[in-house]
Formats: sequence, structure tokens, C-alpha cells
Amino acid sequence: MARVLLLTASFGDGHNQAAFAVAEALAQGGDVVKVVDYVEWLHPAVRSFAKFSLLQGVQKAPALYGLFYRSMSRIHPTSSLQRQLNHLGMSHMKRWLAQFRPDVVASTFPTPTGVLSELRGMQYTSVRSAAIVTDYTAHRQWVQVHTDAYFVASDSVKQELLAYGVPEDRIFVTGIPVRSRFGEARVEALRAMRDELRRRHGLRSDQPLILMMGGGAGLFGDMPAWEQVMQDLPAQFVIICGHNDRLQRKLAGLASERIRVLGYTQNVDEWMAMADLLITKAGGITVTEALAMGLPMLLYRPIPGQERENARFVIRAGAARLAEDVRSATQILQELVSRPDVLADMRRHALAQHVHGGAERIAAHLRRLAQWAPVQESPQSRRDRIIPRFS
Repeated sequence: MARVLLLTASFGDGHNQAAFAVAEALAQGGDVVKVVDYVEWLHPAVRSFAKFSLLQGVQKAPALYGLFYRSMSRIHPTSSLQRQLNHLGMSHMKRWLAQFRPDVVASTFPTPTGVLSELRGMQYTSVRSAAIVTDYTAHRQWVQVHTDAYFVASDSVKQELLAYGVPEDRIFVTGIPVRSRFGEARVEALRAMRDELRRRHGLRSDQPLILMMGGGAGLFGDMPAWEQVMQDLPAQFVIICGHNDRLQRKLAGLASERIRVLGYTQNVDEWMAMADLLITKAGGITVTEALAMGLPMLLYRPIPGQERENARFVIRAGAARLAEDVRSATQILQELVSRPDVLADMRRHALAQHVHGGAERIAAHLRRLAQWAPVQESPQSRRDRIIPRFS
């Protein structure tokens, strides 16, 4: 039985969902697991500033966010700046290590891996460290000297880490972890119930259903134009606003026989199973859930950085299209609604691309990692460990 501390970060919901998926798989195997939000370890002022800056950058200045993303990727793991970043939340990390006494610490967000790497380098702890990369690309902040295992989405992400200098025996292509409700058997059952599910929700089975989610200002910033699209297109629309109550109130006036506006819902998997197409931003978890469900995607204005790379991955796979504005989105929607054969091809590509069982594979690797002997490093061995290549 392994004791696993799973660290996430509440910047959006994707990191949390990945952590919960792995926690679910570990708990089913009888392991002791705690999921902790690393962001809560930060000073309140730092936490508020980080969340505000991220939200403003993503929604109002994506180019600036892209610059920040690239700048962070140039920080070397052994630089003085990285050493300073590694002290963010360190006192809380020490407290959790002492009180919970984990065998392994795994993170779905890169910053805590740096904190733990710093503590390992100081010989404060010998606990094993794992990184759960939640996108179809690997930002260099994931690469730390004292990280024992990297769990990645695809072979292309593995190649990125190899190029950064990570030893191959530390990289495991597991697929991105998603909740068990997106497991292969569950997906097949839901797809078989598709018409029945639509009837339960008062939706037509003879008209395309387009699901819109993951938006905020990024997707719904030009609402009058989207409203015109929804009025003109011969399709049904379901808009899921999640925890964004303000957005739900703003869009409530759109509700009609063909347009549903929902808040947070526990059964996103059912809505995906009913849908013919998903319009969304290119977050790693949302994209992975859509792939698992065999749901074609229209990705809208992915921001520079991980979203752009996620979009590139699924577009190359043939499972998604890209729209940079409402006009191009309208043209794509008109084509797809009138071409069910094209949607069927995209659905097949999505199902073929997805790696089922990511959470279970990661859980199995974490159990094995927990059984490894504690790390005993001399000063020389610490110098000989991976020093990632940066150019």
C-alpha cells in the first residue's frame, strides 16, 4: 500500500481533474492518497496576484501570456531565479512531508516539482517525486533535477523531454489521466444510449447537437456574433458555463427550444456523448475527455503556449478544426453540420488517438515508485544527476 501526496493547482479546473482521476485510481487499489491544492500554500497576496494575472493574460492579452510562457521556459533548473521560485510554498511542503509521510509526491502542476527537487537537493527528504504532465506538450518548468518519473500524453511529448535532457528511463507514455466516467466501457455504453439520453433531456435526435464549454471571455467575448450563428445554424446548442455564474447569467437570455444554458454539471460525460461537435478552448483535460468520447472539436482561439500546442496535436490527428474568429467558426460549422461523413471521420480519428487508462497506468507506476529504495545521494551523485539541456 502506497502513501501518495497528489499536488494540484487551482488555475482553472484541468489540473484538479487530472489529480482527482489519479486519486480515484489509487484509492481503488487501496492506497492512501491526499489531494492538496498547491496554490493554497502561497501567500494570499501572491495567490491573488497570480490568479488575477493569469486570468487577465489569458482573456485580454493572450500574446503577453505567450511571452510569459516562453520566458518561463528559458529558466534553467539550477539558476538562481529557479532556486527562488522553488521556495514558494516550501514551508507547507515540509509540513506535509512531516505529517503525511508520503512515499511519493506527484504533481499535476510544474511548480511543486521544483520545490520538492530543491528539498531533495538540500537532502531534506528522500521522498520520490513524479510529474504528471497534463498537456500535449511539455513546458521546461516540468524538468527538474530531482524528479524521478514523468508521465506524459504521447510519444511526441516524450521526445520533447528527451530533447531537454531527461533520461529515457524516467519518461512513461501513459496518456493524460481522466476520470473513470471517460473510461472505454463507460464511453461505449453512453454512446449506445445517445438517442435515449437526448430524449431524457428533451433534445431532438434528428438534429445536430453542438456543445459549447470552457469559454469565459475567451470563447464568448463576441456574444452578439455567436448569438447570430446559433440562430442561423440548423442545430441544437448546449452551453455549459461551469462555475462561471456571471457568464451563465449573461447568457441566460439566449435560452430557447434549441439553445440550453447550463451552469456547473456533474454529467459532462453524458453531454459529450449526446453531442456531435464540441466548441471549446484547447485545455489539455477537456481535449482529452473529448478524444476519449470520440467527440470532434472546433477549437476557438487557442492562446499561445500549451493551448496552441494542444490544438496542433489534435488537429494533426484529424480530430479537430481551428477557428480564430467567429466568421471562420461559422464557415466550419456550416460545413460540418451539412457533412455528417466528415464528422464521422473526425470521430474515428479522435477515438484512435486517445490512450485509455491513463490514470490507472500512472497509479501503477506510482505504486512501483513507492517501493523503490529511499534516495541516498552523495554530493557527487547530486552533481551527476540530470542537468537538463537548455538552448
